[in-house]
Amino acid sequence: MKTTIGVIAPHDSLQQIMYVAKEFETITFVPYSYDHLTEVSDILTRHRYEVDQWFFSGVLNYTYAIENELITENEGAYPPLHGASFFGILLEAQLASNQVYRRVGIDTIESEEFEKILSYYQLEDLTYYNHPFKSGQSSDELVDYHTRLYEEGKTEVVITSIKDVFRKLKDKGIPVFRVTPSYLSIKMIIQFLEERAQTNLYRNSQVAVIGFRINLDPEHLEELYYSFKTRYQELDVRRELYSIAEKTNGSVMQMGDGLFFIFTTRGELSHESEADLFKLIQDIRLQTSLQAKVSIGFGETVLQAEQHVRIGFRHVKEYEEPVILVVDDDQSISLKQQKEQIDYQTTDVGQAWKEKLKDANLSPGVVSKIVSYVKHYGREQFSSQDLSRWLKSTERNGRRILSEMERVGIVEQAGETQSGERGRPRKVFQFLPF
Repeated sequence: MKTTIGVIAPHDSLQQIMYVAKEFETITFVPYSYDHLTEVSDILTRHRYEVDQWFFSGVLNYTYAIENELITENEGAYPPLHGASFFGILLEAQLASNQVYRRVGIDTIESEEFEKILSYYQLEDLTYYNHPFKSGQSSDELVDYHTRLYEEGKTEVVITSIKDVFRKLKDKGIPVFRVTPSYLSIKMIIQFLEERAQTNLYRNSQVAVIGFRINLDPEHLEELYYSFKTRYQELDVRRELYSIAEKTNGSVMQMGDGLFFIFTTRGELSHESEADLFKLIQDIRLQTSLQAKVSIGFGETVLQAEQHVRIGFRHVKEYEEPVILVVDDDQSISLKQQKEQIDYQTTDVGQAWKEKLKDANLSPGVVSKIVSYVKHYGREQFSSQDLSRWLKSTERNGRRILSEMERVGIVEQAGETQSGERGRPRKVFQFLPF
Protein backbone atom coordinates (compact mmCIF):
# COMPACT_ATOMS: atom_id res chain seq x y z
CA MET A 1 0.00 0.00 0.00
CA LYS A 2 1.31 3.47 -0.93
CA THR A 3 2.46 5.60 2.02
CA THR A 4 1.23 9.18 2.43
CA ILE A 5 3.48 11.65 4.25
CA GLY A 6 2.43 15.15 5.23
CA VAL A 7 5.19 17.79 5.15
CA ILE A 8 4.97 20.77 7.53
CA ALA A 9 7.50 23.55 6.93
CA PRO A 10 7.98 27.23 6.17
CA HIS A 11 7.78 27.92 2.44
CA ASP A 12 11.54 27.96 1.72
CA SER A 13 12.21 24.78 3.71
CA LEU A 14 9.21 23.12 2.09
CA GLN A 15 10.71 23.61 -1.36
CA GLN A 16 13.95 22.01 -0.23
CA ILE A 17 12.19 18.99 1.28
CA MET A 18 9.94 18.49 -1.74
CA TYR A 19 13.01 18.55 -4.00
CA VAL A 20 14.41 15.54 -2.11
CA ALA A 21 10.96 13.91 -2.07
CA LYS A 22 11.02 13.58 -5.86
CA GLU A 23 13.29 10.54 -5.42
CA PHE A 24 10.49 8.60 -3.71
CA GLU A 25 8.02 7.72 -6.42
CA THR A 26 6.17 5.19 -4.24
CA ILE A 27 5.31 7.81 -1.58
CA THR A 28 2.63 10.46 -1.80
CA PHE A 29 3.73 13.76 -0.23
CA VAL A 30 1.18 16.35 0.91
CA PRO A 31 2.84 19.76 1.52
CA TYR A 32 1.61 22.23 4.15
CA SER A 33 3.45 25.55 4.42
CA TYR A 34 3.06 28.17 7.14
CA ASP A 35 4.33 31.63 8.05
CA HIS A 36 3.70 31.58 11.81
CA LEU A 37 4.28 28.64 14.13
CA THR A 38 0.75 28.78 15.55
CA GLU A 39 -0.56 27.80 12.10
CA VAL A 40 0.82 24.30 12.73
CA SER A 41 -2.03 23.76 15.19
CA ASP A 42 -4.66 24.46 12.55
CA ILE A 43 -2.92 22.24 9.98
CA LEU A 44 -2.79 19.23 12.30
CA THR A 45 -6.28 19.77 13.69
CA ARG A 46 -7.73 19.70 10.18
CA HIS A 47 -5.54 17.06 8.52
CA ARG A 48 -3.98 14.91 11.26
CA TYR A 49 -5.55 11.63 10.15
CA GLU A 50 -5.34 12.20 6.40
CA VAL A 51 -1.72 11.01 6.18
CA ASP A 52 0.26 8.07 7.53
CA GLN A 53 3.19 10.08 8.94
CA TRP A 54 4.22 13.72 9.37
CA PHE A 55 7.56 15.18 8.24
CA PHE A 56 8.49 18.34 10.18
CA SER A 57 11.16 20.67 8.85
CA GLY A 58 12.86 21.09 12.22
CA VAL A 59 12.89 20.63 15.96
CA LEU A 60 10.87 23.80 16.62
CA ASN A 61 7.65 22.92 14.79
CA TYR A 62 7.96 19.25 15.78
CA THR A 63 8.30 20.12 19.48
CA TYR A 64 5.41 22.57 19.20
CA ALA A 65 3.18 19.78 17.85
CA ILE A 66 4.24 17.30 20.55
CA GLU A 67 3.93 19.72 23.49
CA ASN A 68 0.47 20.84 22.36
CA GLU A 69 -0.56 17.17 21.97
CA LEU A 70 -1.40 17.67 18.30
CA ILE A 71 0.35 14.37 17.47
CA THR A 72 2.16 11.59 19.29
CA GLU A 73 5.87 10.81 18.90
CA ASN A 74 4.92 7.81 16.78
CA GLU A 75 3.22 10.01 14.16
CA GLY A 76 6.08 12.19 12.99
CA ALA A 77 9.78 13.09 12.94
CA TYR A 78 12.18 15.80 11.81
CA PRO A 79 15.65 15.73 10.22
CA PRO A 80 18.31 16.53 12.84
CA LEU A 81 20.97 19.17 12.20
CA HIS A 82 24.48 17.76 12.08
CA GLY A 83 27.86 19.42 12.10
CA ALA A 84 28.12 18.89 8.33
CA SER A 85 25.11 21.16 7.81
CA PHE A 86 26.75 23.88 9.89
CA PHE A 87 30.04 23.78 7.98
CA GLY A 88 28.21 23.91 4.67
CA ILE A 89 26.48 27.15 5.69
CA LEU A 90 29.70 28.55 7.23
CA LEU A 91 31.47 28.01 3.90
CA GLU A 92 28.57 29.70 2.10
CA ALA A 93 28.77 32.66 4.52
CA GLN A 94 32.51 33.08 3.99
CA LEU A 95 32.20 32.97 0.20
CA ALA A 96 29.30 35.44 0.26
CA SER A 97 31.17 37.99 2.41
CA ASN A 98 34.64 37.17 1.08
CA GLN A 99 36.13 36.84 4.54
CA VAL A 100 37.03 34.12 7.04
CA TYR A 101 34.83 34.01 10.13
CA ARG A 102 36.53 32.85 13.34
CA ARG A 103 33.88 33.83 15.92
CA VAL A 104 30.45 32.34 15.27
CA GLY A 105 27.12 32.31 17.10
CA ILE A 106 24.95 29.22 16.54
CA ASP A 107 21.78 27.59 17.93
CA THR A 108 19.78 24.32 17.87
CA ILE A 109 22.92 22.16 17.46
CA GLU A 110 24.10 20.14 20.45
CA SER A 111 27.41 21.44 21.86
CA GLU A 112 28.79 17.93 22.41
CA GLU A 113 28.37 17.02 18.75
CA PHE A 114 29.81 20.32 17.65
CA GLU A 115 32.93 19.79 19.80
CA LYS A 116 33.51 16.39 18.21
CA ILE A 117 33.31 17.88 14.71
CA LEU A 118 35.80 20.65 15.56
CA SER A 119 38.19 18.17 17.12
CA TYR A 120 37.95 15.73 14.22
CA TYR A 121 38.80 18.41 11.64
CA GLN A 122 41.31 20.14 13.97
CA LEU A 123 39.39 23.41 14.00
CA GLU A 124 39.89 24.25 17.68
CA ASP A 125 40.83 27.83 16.73
CA LEU A 126 37.23 28.45 15.71
CA THR A 127 35.42 30.18 18.58
CA TYR A 128 31.69 29.55 18.84
CA TYR A 129 28.84 30.47 21.17
CA ASN A 130 26.02 27.97 21.14
CA HIS A 131 22.45 28.18 22.38
CA PRO A 132 21.10 24.58 22.16
CA PHE A 133 17.38 24.18 21.60
CA LYS A 134 15.27 24.22 24.76
CA SER A 135 11.66 23.21 24.97
CA GLY A 136 9.34 26.18 25.27
CA GLN A 137 11.90 28.82 24.31
CA SER A 138 10.78 31.78 22.18
CA SER A 139 12.46 33.13 19.09
CA ASP A 140 12.89 36.48 20.87
CA GLU A 141 15.08 34.77 23.46
CA LEU A 142 17.43 33.57 20.72
CA VAL A 143 17.39 36.95 19.00
CA ASP A 144 18.40 38.70 22.25
CA TYR A 145 21.13 36.10 22.83
CA HIS A 146 22.72 36.53 19.39
CA THR A 147 22.28 40.32 19.41
CA ARG A 148 24.06 40.69 22.75
CA LEU A 149 27.02 38.57 21.65
CA TYR A 150 27.35 40.44 18.36
CA GLU A 151 27.19 43.87 19.99
CA GLU A 152 29.81 42.80 22.54
CA GLY A 153 32.11 41.82 19.67
CA LYS A 154 32.19 38.17 20.67
CA THR A 155 30.71 36.97 17.36
CA GLU A 156 31.16 38.04 13.76
CA VAL A 157 28.32 36.07 12.20
CA VAL A 158 25.24 34.12 13.32
CA ILE A 159 24.10 30.77 11.96
CA THR A 160 20.55 29.84 13.00
CA SER A 161 18.06 27.19 11.92
CA ILE A 162 14.94 29.17 12.86
CA LYS A 163 13.37 31.32 10.18
CA ASP A 164 11.87 33.88 12.58
CA VAL A 165 15.28 34.41 14.25
CA PHE A 166 16.91 34.75 10.84
CA ARG A 167 14.45 37.47 9.78
CA LYS A 168 14.74 39.53 12.97
CA LEU A 169 18.54 39.43 13.06
CA LYS A 170 18.69 40.40 9.39
CA ASP A 171 16.39 43.36 10.09
CA LYS A 172 18.90 44.46 12.75
CA GLY A 173 21.71 44.38 10.23
CA ILE A 174 23.52 41.50 11.90
CA PRO A 175 25.30 39.09 9.48
CA VAL A 176 23.14 35.97 9.69
CA PHE A 177 22.74 32.81 7.65
CA ARG A 178 20.16 30.08 7.98
CA VAL A 179 21.20 26.46 8.32
CA THR A 180 18.86 23.79 6.95
CA PRO A 181 18.98 19.98 7.08
CA SER A 182 21.28 18.32 4.59
CA TYR A 183 20.03 16.37 1.57
CA LEU A 184 21.11 13.11 3.21
CA SER A 185 19.40 13.97 6.51
CA ILE A 186 16.09 14.69 4.76
CA LYS A 187 16.35 11.50 2.73
CA MET A 188 17.05 9.34 5.79
CA ILE A 189 14.02 10.73 7.68
CA ILE A 190 11.73 10.10 4.69
CA GLN A 191 12.94 6.48 4.58
CA PHE A 192 12.42 6.18 8.33
CA LEU A 193 8.86 7.54 8.13
CA GLU A 194 7.98 5.19 5.28
CA GLU A 195 9.23 2.16 7.22
CA ARG A 196 7.30 3.23 10.29
CA ALA A 197 4.13 3.82 8.28
CA GLN A 198 4.35 0.31 6.78
CA THR A 199 5.01 -1.17 10.22
CA ASN A 200 1.99 0.64 11.67
CA LEU A 201 -0.14 -0.53 8.75
CA TYR A 202 0.84 -4.11 9.43
CA ARG A 203 0.19 -3.78 13.16
CA ASN A 204 -3.16 -2.05 12.68
CA SER A 205 -4.36 -4.84 10.41
CA GLN A 206 -3.63 -7.49 13.05
CA VAL A 207 -6.57 -9.33 14.55
CA ALA A 208 -7.66 -8.04 17.95
CA VAL A 209 -9.92 -9.96 20.31
CA ILE A 210 -11.40 -8.29 23.39
CA GLY A 211 -12.23 -10.88 26.02
CA PHE A 212 -14.78 -9.85 28.67
CA ARG A 213 -15.42 -12.29 31.51
CA ILE A 214 -17.72 -11.96 34.51
CA ASN A 215 -16.59 -14.15 37.40
CA LEU A 216 -19.66 -15.98 38.68
CA ASP A 217 -19.73 -17.58 42.12
CA PRO A 218 -19.13 -21.32 41.45
CA GLU A 219 -21.09 -22.32 44.58
CA HIS A 220 -24.22 -20.66 43.21
CA LEU A 221 -23.56 -21.17 39.50
CA GLU A 222 -26.62 -23.37 38.87
CA GLU A 223 -28.83 -20.98 40.81
CA LEU A 224 -27.46 -18.02 38.85
CA TYR A 225 -27.91 -19.82 35.55
CA TYR A 226 -31.65 -20.15 36.09
CA SER A 227 -32.05 -16.72 37.69
CA PHE A 228 -34.04 -14.13 35.73
CA LYS A 229 -32.01 -11.47 37.52
CA THR A 230 -28.80 -12.94 36.10
CA ARG A 231 -30.32 -13.09 32.63
CA TYR A 232 -31.29 -9.41 32.85
CA GLN A 233 -27.78 -8.47 33.97
CA GLU A 234 -26.33 -10.47 31.13
CA LEU A 235 -28.55 -8.61 28.66
CA ASP A 236 -27.32 -5.29 30.07
CA VAL A 237 -23.73 -6.42 29.57
CA ARG A 238 -24.52 -7.57 26.03
CA ARG A 239 -25.99 -4.16 25.21
CA GLU A 240 -22.85 -2.37 26.38
CA LEU A 241 -20.59 -4.79 24.51
CA TYR A 242 -22.59 -4.32 21.31
CA SER A 243 -22.06 -0.58 21.70
CA ILE A 244 -18.28 -1.12 22.01
CA ALA A 245 -18.32 -3.51 19.04
CA GLU A 246 -20.14 -0.91 16.95
CA LYS A 247 -17.50 1.71 17.75
CA THR A 248 -14.67 -0.71 16.84
CA ASN A 249 -16.36 -2.19 13.74
CA GLY A 250 -16.31 -5.57 15.45
CA SER A 251 -18.66 -8.41 16.28
CA VAL A 252 -19.71 -9.91 19.61
CA MET A 253 -19.86 -13.62 20.42
CA GLN A 254 -20.78 -15.28 23.70
CA MET A 255 -18.29 -18.07 24.37
CA GLY A 256 -19.86 -19.37 27.56
CA ASP A 257 -21.54 -18.30 30.80
CA GLY A 258 -20.31 -14.80 31.52
CA LEU A 259 -17.66 -14.91 28.76
CA PHE A 260 -17.87 -12.67 25.68
CA PHE A 261 -15.45 -12.00 22.82
CA ILE A 262 -15.39 -8.95 20.54
CA PHE A 263 -13.55 -9.63 17.27
CA THR A 264 -12.03 -6.59 15.56
CA THR A 265 -8.64 -5.28 14.37
CA ARG A 266 -5.87 -3.52 16.21
CA GLY A 267 -6.32 -0.29 14.29
CA GLU A 268 -9.94 0.02 15.43
CA LEU A 269 -9.07 0.14 19.13
CA SER A 270 -8.76 3.57 20.71
CA HIS A 271 -8.62 5.35 24.06
CA GLU A 272 -12.40 5.76 23.78
CA SER A 273 -13.04 2.01 23.53
CA GLU A 274 -10.67 1.38 26.46
CA ALA A 275 -12.56 3.99 28.51
CA ASP A 276 -15.84 2.21 27.68
CA LEU A 277 -14.39 -1.09 28.90
CA PHE A 278 -13.16 0.46 32.13
CA LYS A 279 -16.57 2.01 32.73
CA LEU A 280 -18.33 -1.32 32.11
CA ILE A 281 -16.03 -3.09 34.61
CA GLN A 282 -16.74 -0.39 37.18
CA ASP A 283 -20.51 -0.44 36.61
CA ILE A 284 -20.73 -4.22 36.96
CA ARG A 285 -18.73 -4.10 40.19
CA LEU A 286 -20.91 -1.35 41.63
CA GLN A 287 -24.28 -2.75 40.59
CA THR A 288 -23.79 -6.49 41.16
CA SER A 289 -20.66 -6.90 43.36
CA LEU A 290 -19.35 -9.26 40.66
CA GLN A 291 -15.80 -9.04 39.29
CA ALA A 292 -15.41 -8.44 35.56
CA LYS A 293 -12.08 -9.01 33.82
CA VAL A 294 -10.89 -7.82 30.42
CA SER A 295 -8.09 -9.31 28.36
CA ILE A 296 -7.13 -8.07 24.88
CA GLY A 297 -5.17 -10.34 22.57
CA PHE A 298 -3.43 -9.45 19.29
CA GLY A 299 -2.28 -11.86 16.62
CA GLU A 300 -1.80 -12.51 12.94
CA THR A 301 -4.75 -14.92 12.98
CA VAL A 302 -8.01 -15.12 14.92
CA LEU A 303 -6.82 -18.31 16.62
CA GLN A 304 -3.59 -16.69 17.80
CA ALA A 305 -5.38 -13.59 19.10
CA GLU A 306 -7.96 -15.75 20.91
CA GLN A 307 -5.20 -17.82 22.53
CA HIS A 308 -3.54 -14.62 23.73
CA VAL A 309 -6.83 -13.51 25.31
CA ARG A 310 -6.95 -16.75 27.31
CA ILE A 311 -3.30 -16.28 28.32
CA GLY A 312 -4.28 -12.86 29.59
CA PHE A 313 -7.14 -14.24 31.67
CA ARG A 314 -4.73 -16.67 33.33
CA HIS A 315 -2.52 -13.74 34.41
CA VAL A 316 -5.22 -11.30 35.53
CA LYS A 317 -5.17 -10.89 39.30
CA GLU A 318 -7.60 -9.12 41.59
CA TYR A 319 -7.07 -5.35 41.61
CA GLU A 320 -8.89 -2.66 43.56
CA GLU A 321 -9.17 -0.54 40.42
CA PRO A 322 -10.30 -1.76 36.96
CA VAL A 323 -7.46 -3.04 34.76
CA ILE A 324 -7.10 -4.36 31.21
CA LEU A 325 -4.46 -6.96 30.42
CA VAL A 326 -3.00 -6.80 26.90
CA VAL A 327 -1.15 -9.73 25.31
CA ASP A 328 0.71 -8.70 22.15
CA ASP A 329 1.49 -10.83 19.12
CA ASP A 330 4.88 -11.75 20.63
CA GLN A 331 3.12 -12.82 23.87
CA SER A 332 4.50 -9.86 25.79
CA ILE A 333 2.04 -8.83 28.50
CA SER A 334 1.24 -5.29 29.60
CA LEU A 335 -1.23 -3.89 32.10
CA LYS A 336 -3.42 -0.84 31.47
CA GLN A 337 -4.97 0.94 34.41
CA GLN A 338 -7.80 3.42 34.45
CA LYS A 339 -6.42 6.95 34.24
CA GLU A 340 -9.60 8.99 34.53
CA GLN A 341 -11.46 9.19 37.81
CA ILE A 342 -15.17 8.45 37.88
CA ASP A 343 -17.30 11.57 37.74
CA TYR A 344 -18.64 11.56 41.28
CA GLN A 345 -17.26 11.69 44.81
CA THR A 346 -18.02 8.64 46.93
CA THR A 347 -19.70 9.08 50.30
CA ASP A 348 -19.15 6.90 53.34
CA VAL A 349 -22.44 5.09 53.87
CA GLY A 350 -21.71 4.34 57.50
CA GLN A 351 -21.12 1.10 59.37
CA ALA A 352 -24.83 0.45 59.99
CA TRP A 353 -25.64 0.52 56.29
CA LYS A 354 -22.60 -1.61 55.49
CA GLU A 355 -23.91 -4.28 57.82
CA LYS A 356 -27.32 -4.18 56.13
CA LEU A 357 -25.73 -4.37 52.66
CA LYS A 358 -24.07 -7.66 53.57
CA ASP A 359 -27.47 -9.30 53.07
CA ALA A 360 -28.19 -7.46 49.81
CA ASN A 361 -27.08 -8.18 46.27
CA LEU A 362 -25.53 -4.69 46.12
CA SER A 363 -22.14 -3.25 46.84
CA PRO A 364 -21.62 -0.24 49.15
CA GLY A 365 -20.13 1.49 46.11
CA VAL A 366 -23.38 1.68 44.15
CA VAL A 367 -25.28 2.94 47.21
CA SER A 368 -22.54 5.52 47.81
CA LYS A 369 -22.85 6.64 44.19
CA ILE A 370 -26.63 7.10 44.51
CA VAL A 371 -26.18 9.08 47.75
CA SER A 372 -23.67 11.33 45.95
CA TYR A 373 -26.09 12.02 43.10
CA VAL A 374 -28.95 12.70 45.54
CA LYS A 375 -26.79 15.29 47.30
CA HIS A 376 -25.47 16.73 44.04
CA TYR A 377 -28.95 17.31 42.59
CA GLY A 378 -30.56 18.19 45.91
CA ARG A 379 -33.12 15.43 45.48
CA GLU A 380 -34.60 14.04 48.70
CA GLN A 381 -36.86 11.73 46.70
CA PHE A 382 -35.97 9.70 43.62
CA SER A 383 -37.40 7.01 41.35
CA SER A 384 -36.11 4.02 39.41
CA GLN A 385 -35.96 6.29 36.34
CA ASP A 386 -33.57 8.61 38.20
CA LEU A 387 -31.34 5.67 39.13
CA SER A 388 -31.24 4.38 35.57
CA ARG A 389 -30.08 7.80 34.37
CA TRP A 390 -27.49 8.30 37.13
CA LEU A 391 -26.07 4.78 36.81
CA LYS A 392 -26.42 4.74 33.00
CA SER A 393 -28.34 1.49 33.26
CA THR A 394 -31.85 0.21 32.49
CA GLU A 395 -34.92 1.25 34.46
CA ARG A 396 -35.43 -2.44 35.25
CA ASN A 397 -32.05 -2.47 36.96
CA GLY A 398 -33.02 0.72 38.81
CA ARG A 399 -36.16 -0.98 40.15
CA ARG A 400 -34.08 -3.97 41.23
CA ILE A 401 -31.64 -1.76 43.15
CA LEU A 402 -34.48 0.13 44.86
CA SER A 403 -36.16 -3.14 45.77
CA GLU A 404 -32.95 -4.47 47.36
CA MET A 405 -32.34 -1.24 49.29
CA GLU A 406 -35.93 -1.22 50.53
CA ARG A 407 -35.72 -4.87 51.56
CA VAL A 408 -32.69 -4.32 53.80
CA GLY A 409 -34.01 -1.05 55.25
CA ILE A 410 -31.90 1.60 53.51
CA VAL A 411 -34.72 3.38 51.65
CA GLU A 412 -38.44 3.68 52.17
CA GLN A 413 -41.27 4.54 49.81
CA ALA A 414 -42.17 8.23 50.03
CA GLY A 415 -45.14 8.34 47.65
CA GLU A 416 -45.84 8.28 43.95
CA THR A 417 -45.34 10.67 41.06
CA GLN A 418 -46.95 10.86 37.64
CA SER A 419 -44.37 10.72 34.85
CA GLY A 420 -46.55 12.64 32.41
CA GLU A 421 -46.91 9.51 30.28
CA ARG A 422 -49.70 6.96 30.18
CA GLY A 423 -49.56 4.22 32.76
CA ARG A 424 -49.31 3.85 36.47
CA PRO A 425 -47.58 6.51 38.58
CA ARG A 426 -43.97 5.78 39.54
CA LYS A 427 -43.00 5.06 43.12
CA VAL A 428 -40.56 7.49 44.65
CA PHE A 429 -38.21 6.64 47.51
CA GLN A 430 -36.05 8.41 50.05
CA PHE A 431 -33.07 7.35 52.13
CA LEU A 432 -33.48 6.46 55.80
CA PRO A 433 -30.98 8.15 58.17
CA PHE A 434 -27.54 6.47 58.29
